Amino acid sequence: LMENTIVIIDGNSLINRAYYAMQRPMITKDGVYTQGVYGFVNMLTKIKSDYEPGYMAVAFDLKAPTFRHLMFEEYKAGRKGMPDELRVQMPILKKLLGLFGYTCLELEGYEADDILGTLSAQCKGENMCYIATGDRDSLQLVSENTSVLLAATKMGKAVYTEYTPDKIMEEYGVTPKQMIELKAL
Repeated sequence: LMENTIVIIDGNSLINRAYYAMQRPMITKDGVYTQGVYGFVNMLTKIKSDYEPGYMAVAFDLKAPTFRHLMFEEYKAGRKGMPDELRVQMPILKKLLGLFGYTCLELEGYEADDILGTLSAQCKGENMCYIATGDRDSLQLVSENTSVLLAATKMGKAVYTEYTPDKIMEEYGVTPKQMIELKAL
């Protein structure tokens, strides 16, 4: 167990990825979809096993508008909404995480990305932070103390790639801070 290591999971990103990674729906006898929860727990278990962190937390978006929506009404206006079959799995996942003893982090007015960025910025010195997400925008958070575990789907199975400053330089030819400018272009 690595006491000075924290894994922060982008809950919305990973359950979304898990939901779409399944080849066919998983439905309980009561008609409740569960493939997102199932895939999420599989990813969570793998990350916990591979990294043995001292601490783990899961950040979620809330349905409430964020400060970005208040600044710009059209923020994410073109984004497709969450399907009902996935939406019903969110409370199930949060309850399950609570039963497992994980902390769920959510704050009205902010996105999970804001929580990930804030917590990762606190990792200094001996502390190490891993951010598990499917969102490449998080690569800008990589530092000597923060790595991003970028989730992907290969042959129907969820996998992740660890991004460090060296990996970003190797793959993109830029530093993590320069990722902001690269994404803007």
